[in-house]
Amino acid sequence: MKEAYTLDLPLKNIVRKAGSKGPSIFFLHGFGSNMQDLFGLSPFFPEDWTCISLQASIPIHYGGWAWAELNPSNIAKAPKPDQYLSHQEQIVDSIGQCIDLLDLDEKKVNLLGFSQGASLSIICGLKSPNIFNSLVALCGFLPIEDLADKIDKTKIKNTKIFMGNGKLDQRVPIHYAHASRDGLIELGIKPDYREYNSEHTIPNDCLNDVIVWLKKMNE
Repeated sequence: MKEAYTLDLPLKNIVRKAGSKGPSIFFLHGFGSNMQDLFGLSPFFPEDWTCISLQASIPIHYGGWAWAELNPSNIAKAPKPDQYLSHQEQIVDSIGQCIDLLDLDEKKVNLLGFSQGASLSIICGLKSPNIFNSLVALCGFLPIEDLADKIDKTKIKNTKIFMGNGKLDQRVPIHYAHASRDGLIELGIKPDYREYNSEHTIPNDCLNDVIVWLKKMNE
């Protein structure tokens, strides 16, 4: 595996640069985690993929990081939705700088998020659809009720989204996934939605499906 390093970006990060100008995948971790978490998926991606993991900027008291505060009684209703939108801007800015600094293929930029990071991946894709080739949202949900009012619906119909959720997930119960999927469909998007016999994690069969799907989206 190639040696990892960091870049001077708006968000903390860790990078595995490919030797050739192939596809890139940006990782967004879940609530209370950090950039090292999903970066652990890098070995599962081909060597010609550049892998970059970004870290949220809101500290959690037990040591992790968050993209936004959560409402424990209703995770789909963000108490401070502007925190998501602020991070969306920082993510897009960081990715834009990476494209220039690493000479990435602008047509093959992909975003993968887990849990709260999956929420951000959807928000980023809807707010800045011209930047991303495809989106992956695992164990995620739509956290902003009026998100439809904040996007240009004429530009998102070709958005490619893979959604994977666990039927046994207790942190993001499956009805949140169903509501998010249906919300995307109402916006004119047809997500590739799949369910797994798993809890709040990325099972092997899901990861295999994601890799196959991403390779197909980047042919």
